[in-house]
Amino acid sequence: MLLIMVAPCAGAVVYAAPPRGKSNLETLQKAYQDRQIEFSAGIEKLILHCEEKNLPEAAASLRELKKSPEWNSLHLEALPTKVQPPIPTDLPEAEYQWRTQLRTQQTQYAGDLYKLAQRFLKAGFPSFAYNLVRETAIHNPDHNQARRLLGFVRHGDEWMTPFAADMLKKQNVWTDEFGWVKKEHVERYRRGERFLLKLNKWVSAEKEEEICRDFRHAWEIRTDHFQITTNHSREKGLELGKALEEFYDIFFQTFAAFFNTPEQLQKLFNGQGAEAKAAVTPYRVHFYRTRQEYIDVLKKDFPQIEVTNGIYLTTNRTAYFYFDPAANNEATLFHEATHQLFYESQQKARQIGEKEHFWIIEGIACYMESFRRGTQGISLGDPQYIRFAGARHNLLNEKYYVPLKDFAALGMNEFQRDPQLVKNYTQASGLAYFFMHYDGGRYREALVTHLSQLYSANDRRRLTAQGVDDLTEVPPDELDREYADFCRQLDREQSRGALNTNDVE
Repeated sequence: MLLIMVAPCAGAVVYAAPPRGKSNLETLQKAYQDRQIEFSAGIEKLILHCEEKNLPEAAASLRELKKSPEWNSLHLEALPTKVQPPIPTDLPEAEYQWRTQLRTQQTQYAGDLYKLAQRFLKAGFPSFAYNLVRETAIHNPDHNQARRLLGFVRHGDEWMTPFAADMLKKQNVWTDEFGWVKKEHVERYRRGERFLLKLNKWVSAEKEEEICRDFRHAWEIRTDHFQITTNHSREKGLELGKALEEFYDIFFQTFAAFFNTPEQLQKLFNGQGAEAKAAVTPYRVHFYRTRQEYIDVLKKDFPQIEVTNGIYLTTNRTAYFYFDPAANNEATLFHEATHQLFYESQQKARQIGEKEHFWIIEGIACYMESFRRGTQGISLGDPQYIRFAGARHNLLNEKYYVPLKDFAALGMNEFQRDPQLVKNYTQASGLAYFFMHYDGGRYREALVTHLSQLYSANDRRRLTAQGVDDLTEVPPDELDREYADFCRQLDREQSRGALNTNDVE
């Protein structure tokens, strides 16, 4: 839930309109698919070579590499952190041969992907351009321009964020069990001692736990982009930090055009932008050990706090959560983080969606709840996510749907006081998914432009934000029809998938 309380301030950002039509997008997607097929054919030859030379493990790893990326949902593979070392020359001949050929093919493919990303950007599709930049870095981890665009700097033989590089320069080290710690303190930490910065003294781990249960002396976990304060445990703070940093990666790739003007993006792709720097002010997150503590802290500002699982307050730019072992904490975490990241794109305090278009403010936050982390990377926009499935059910089975024209006319108060609030949240989720993924993502850039106008620091731009129908140049009733067709198609696909799974089992 987003709670907005504002005070006047100044600032302005102007965003260009998205591209018109879909022919350019289809042409560029076809160019990508053709190059991907060509790359896969080259990998297939290497697979055959490995099988002939009795290298089954190499063949298996190459088959994984050959898999085509998904376009219907957004996926991110973890990027290598180490600079690629030279291929050892003393390897057995067969292994040296396939590794050398693979390195050559991937380097060439990465270069072509980056050039294609520039074409996507020039045509007005920055979201797709950034997806290709990420894929560029997967195939060539040392592609300097791709790494720079993705916010990495080189520190020795590693790629890392500017914040991490700065921490290392200041003689800090990252440990999975303690987070960032002074290098000279690591051994004492491992012996069970803890340094309390607020009290400027060393205590035992047991004493630290006792002291930090009081939120005034809570654990402070700093990550690349977040400052997490929690009286639950250091472990929980680190867990939240890891989740939020992974979320940050896919968020800023997906909404790259929201945070940069077309001119800024073009300069970045041409290598002309400023060097990435560590964030001066991290995003603030407070996580309470119990629900009652959460309620006690927030009730004075928000009397209805008991009906929430988490909240982002714009007054102090802090997201609040509490530990609940029976709830889906991560869905709430990512929902509120979405409000926070969008809102804090500007320093100016402002009302968002007060008069109209409030559906997308909550709809996109619900869409971002579909973020998932796993061993194969992270993903966003799984069509089986409960909110998207619920939207299809409400439309197709319960015949509940508010036409887009009427839905977009609702401001924040009207939307939140509607007796059908739960169903409207679900519909907003389904519509957000539709505008992100319909027809290969045809409307994605229009939706990002819509959001950038709604969150703009320019009062006139924000209060006269164009609707998605204006930005897509598709009448609202036609968008309603396309959404219904899209839901029916997805429902059929999901049903076929379930049948196929049952057949296998």
